[in-house]
Amino acid sequence: MLLTGLTSAAVAGLVILLVSSTTHASSAEPTNYKGVKREFWLFNDHVSGLNDTKVGLPADKFSIPSITVKKGDTVVIHFYNIEEKGGDNHSFTINEKPYNNINAIVHPSTNQTITFTATSTGVFPYICTFHQPSMRGQLIVEPATADEVAVQQQ
Repeated sequence: MLLTGLTSAAVAGLVILLVSSTTHASSAEPTNYKGVKREFWLFNDHVSGLNDTKVGLPADKFSIPSITVKKGDTVVIHFYNIEEKGGDNHSFTINEKPYNNINAIVHPSTNQTITFTATSTGVFPYICTFHQPSMRGQLIVEPATADEVAVQQQ
């Protein structure tokens, strides 16, 4: 009975040690990550063969449906509206904090560069405010991995 009590106490102590060291390591990794510049070239695109009027949805979409970066990265998005002059405006808009100040409206046959630092992890939808609900994507901000931190420290 005494041996069982000691074994349980030893296992509990080991679990606490492992949990606290794992928690400490994972919370330290993102603060040690210096971030890198990640560039993306984004275009408006069109779903070919989709009749907007018949379906009741715009046939517009983003050329990149998902952008993945690390917390601390500088994100540079070169957004091109490839429609001919006289065509539709498009936007790259994020409505969720902390990125809710991003709202770039791009006129036909022009482009705009959007630059920001990824400061919070999570999944943040981006939309074109002119072509909902079809023109949307997601910004995925992940924490840096231990390997990415180690590479920067070399």
